Amino acid sequence: MTRAEKVREETHEVVVIGAGIAGLMAATTLADRDVVVLEASDRAGGRVDTVRKGDYWINVGTQFTEGTGPLIDALHRHQVPLGTLEGKSVALSLDGKQVDTSNPFSLMFRSKMTWRDRFGLAAVGTRILANVPFLEMNPENRWAKRVRAKLDDRRADFVLRGVKSELAREMVRSWSGQWMGCEPEETAATQFVFSMGILLTDPEKVPNLTLPRGGNQTLTDILAEDLGDRIRLSSPVRTVEWTAEGVVVDFEDANGPARIRAGRAIVAVPADVAVKILPDLPPEYRSAFEAIRYGRYVVVGFFTHEEGPQQWDDFLAVSTPELSFQAVFNHAAAMRRDGVREPGGALACFAGGAEADKLFELSDEEIVARFTADLLQLYPELQGKLEPGILRRHPRVVPFWAPGGRASLATLRENIGPVHFAGDYQLDVPSLADAAASGERAALEVLSSLAGASSSNQR
Repeated sequence: MTRAEKVREETHEVVVIGAGIAGLMAATTLADRDVVVLEASDRAGGRVDTVRKGDYWINVGTQFTEGTGPLIDALHRHQVPLGTLEGKSVALSLDGKQVDTSNPFSLMFRSKMTWRDRFGLAAVGTRILANVPFLEMNPENRWAKRVRAKLDDRRADFVLRGVKSELAREMVRSWSGQWMGCEPEETAATQFVFSMGILLTDPEKVPNLTLPRGGNQTLTDILAEDLGDRIRLSSPVRTVEWTAEGVVVDFEDANGPARIRAGRAIVAVPADVAVKILPDLPPEYRSAFEAIRYGRYVVVGFFTHEEGPQQWDDFLAVSTPELSFQAVFNHAAAMRRDGVREPGGALACFAGGAEADKLFELSDEEIVARFTADLLQLYPELQGKLEPGILRRHPRVVPFWAPGGRASLATLRENIGPVHFAGDYQLDVPSLADAAASGERAALEVLSSLAGASSSNQR
């Protein structure tokens, strides 16, 4: 018997490839149809990954939930409590002093900086904040289009032009690493300016910036449970081929090679995986996928056992450019409101970009030891109150583009016959909300095309 004869075959209306939030939202939208989801790993959720202990949790993948649209709608629909981060801000820690970055006066004059550092940081801040209003405008506005086009064509390190302060330069690299997972010279300026100008200095401008109770994985767990055995875990796709009539997806599972024939496919995987499994991509689609780059991170989460108010309680994150990690995210921030401060906590230490690249070369034990030592240097009061670190290595997280790379993005919003695409790369600023929205949009397009095909057959 030949190998081809051993391949098990099945037929479905729709096959979704990838069980991250985009794929889960797509499959959920198609739940009334004959849909199956193929996921290469042994868990659903993709980069959404949460560890829980008692009343606390740590997002060791995507840190926050924010934005509008299907993601927030799904959280409300499933009655997931949302811990608002309203009133919380970001701090900067320098030479043992912690300063709120939302207050420019405090940042410049209460932190331990030389005048060269202050002038350098002022130049950086001016260049960032001068562009922010245009990114907040309607994208169709003439001036907004002009500024966005200019930022899309220049590297983010334009903010460092002429800056002599090594501290200011290191702070910019640290911010880029912690929020985007890349270096400022790697990415076009648009995404960088948005992240630095809004998330860092005025997070209240970000709609629905929240920490869902139980972590971001609460929603992906619910969606995966609802889909049940329609999700096939540990089922990596090898190839996707298509004709005008439908798709043929070859994959493997615990029982060996298998094949699905379907009327439509939604490909909701990272760009490099899409290129690999779609060998017959038209050149313009291949080029658009290859233009997408990814930030990388090393994350170590710590559950803590402190009691009483702490100096980090009012911050959702603390930037730490002098340490082995670039930021500490406070996953208990939404719980720190008026009233009794409950014992314990949950902190996640992040390093991104070039710092993550260096850490990838170390053993798990070495990384955790470094992060533990530096966290205790930052907050000595946690001595004897840290649980063992929980490590995650993320070689591929936030999508970004080099200058000029985003111009090809519109191509990936269009389907190729029966093959549709979904992912956080499709919309304005990559986020969990954008990934969810793209999944729902792809599913609605599939439903429309199936309805059109049914009408044509009836005629």
